[in-house]
Amino acid sequence: MSIILLILGTDAHPDSDGEYNRALYTTAQATLSPNHNILCTDVQNDWSAGDEADKFMAADAVIFQFPVFWYMPPARLKAYLDTIYARGVFFGKVKRDGTAGLMTGHYMLSATWNAPAAHFGTRQTFFNGSTVDDALISMRKTQEFIGLKPLPHFHCHEVISSPDIKRDQARYRAHLDRVFG
Repeated sequence: MSIILLILGTDAHPDSDGEYNRALYTTAQATLSPNHNILCTDVQNDWSAGDEADKFMAADAVIFQFPVFWYMPPARLKAYLDTIYARGVFFGKVKRDGTAGLMTGHYMLSATWNAPAAHFGTRQTFFNGSTVDDALISMRKTQEFIGLKPLPHFHCHEVISSPDIKRDQARYRAHLDRVFG
């Protein structure tokens, strides 16, 4: 039985109370818990850097659940990573390939966007051909820098302008089943 760390990286925002991401976070807990040991962190709650580092070291996979604000993860999630990703624990001396990871395992990004999915990967839009994964390069490369390998990511779009949480939860359950079996 593998160990999966779920991180809920929400933050206060005038347009959203975080319930969409919380619903996806609890969907992951319910979907994965029958066959995996689940560790959980909500960055809005109290946590300690040492306990969080222990969770990362125990985990075979880490799933980050977060909304995208201005093409970035929320400030609270960034502050969490800035606090726990310590030299000598998560990373060491930088190698020739630019990585320095001391971690093993995998990571998945599960992000919510208000941007329509159709706007990504098309040259005629604001994103000029960039994919969703391109837009989250800093989050992806940070995880790869510390040694985690990517799993297929999951994204929900138009969560404010045209939300459909039931559809997205069903898609997420299917995605988690494909990725984690």
